[in-house]
Amino acid sequence: MKQPSPVAHVDGLLAVHKPFKMISKDVSRWLTQRVGRVKLGHVGTLDPAATGVLPILLGKATRLQDYLLDMAKAYEFDVEFGFETTTLDMEGEKTREADFAHVTREALEAAVKAFTGDIEQTPPLYSAVKFKGRPLYDYARSGQGEQLELADMKRKVHVSSFELLAFTPGKASFRVDCSKGTYVRTLVKDVAEKVGTCGTLTRLVRTRAAGIELASTLSLETIEAALASGPEALASLVIPMPAIDLGMPRWQTDKKVVVDRLRGGQQVQVELAEFHEGAPRGFQLPGWGLPVVLCGESGAAFGIGAVRRHESGRVLVNMKRGL
Repeated sequence: MKQPSPVAHVDGLLAVHKPFKMISKDVSRWLTQRVGRVKLGHVGTLDPAATGVLPILLGKATRLQDYLLDMAKAYEFDVEFGFETTTLDMEGEKTREADFAHVTREALEAAVKAFTGDIEQTPPLYSAVKFKGRPLYDYARSGQGEQLELADMKRKVHVSSFELLAFTPGKASFRVDCSKGTYVRTLVKDVAEKVGTCGTLTRLVRTRAAGIELASTLSLETIEAALASGPEALASLVIPMPAIDLGMPRWQTDKKVVVDRLRGGQQVQVELAEFHEGAPRGFQLPGWGLPVVLCGESGAAFGIGAVRRHESGRVLVNMKRGL
């Protein structure tokens, strides 16, 4: 494919439905081939066998990557019981088998309750978690995996909900809402062991990431069709920066002088009553540093700020990053 001329500057989020067998970087390369070299980054990665929500950030929106990565995610996935592989999914080689005839819907519904709330996970050997600067999958592929003490690499994650969607003997489907850093393959392993067998992930779909739901994503075919008129059509496909959901409260001020001072890097003091006029209903101020999206008179976001209560009773507002 001939490399196109770069598009005019575009800032925003492109909500892509990542297809099966492509990695996240493949999607970035695919887009670059069609619109030219643009500054971009993706929010989180997906295994080649996974599909679903892959937010691509363009231009200045790449500044928001850390905020979006911190937002909760959701997945739907299928499990087959009775065998386990090296990778805990269908990409690996079978390592063991176990009886699964005793596994029931009721047992699985009870098991998932043990993996909600704050839990500890041991990362899979085939994962991008780094040890001494190298991802674990490098150790696995070079035959050094047995030298690692994975149990020492446990991490805390949060699972807000874990639901059994369907069950037939030997197979089940689940939905999970969880924090960043949660490994679905580890959930599969742990749930299977909880019901006295082993299991393997056979399908994985990310249904929400960075506030984007699966129904709002665009397939590569849809994006390609839109770009047929020219790479400049990219701007019509992205969510503009002020409209990106950052999962944090929004505070609006109708005073241009306040907006100008914040944009200029100055701290502003606002009376508590005035602050609450522009804050969401029920908004509670903690002692320090609550992040908020700063919005101007039209309601459009212009920055990310931090607010705190001053000893005088007023509210101090700073802008940390412009949008």
